[in-house]
Amino acid sequence: MGDKNIYIVAKLFSQPGCLAYRCQTVNEARCMPGALEATRNPGVQIVVLDSPEIYAEYAPYTFIGNARDFTEQVNQMKEPA
Repeated sequence: MGDKNIYIVAKLFSQPGCLAYRCQTVNEARCMPGALEATRNPGVQIVVLDSPEIYAEYAPYTFIGNARDFTEQVNQMKEPA
């Protein structure tokens, strides 16, 4: 992807912090947000960022190393009952 980093972030509205994943390809950056939106639980926000460090409202970030683990963890995110 050259020198441009693209991150997908998943956040529960009611809790501090988020999960973040740095996309490996442009195609992954295009496709992953839509796939996550289709399977996410209510209350989970999916956003695309280029520089996580400037978005303090999502901190602290928990960076996940691969797409499969990130997707699995996002799909398990739920608002507390």
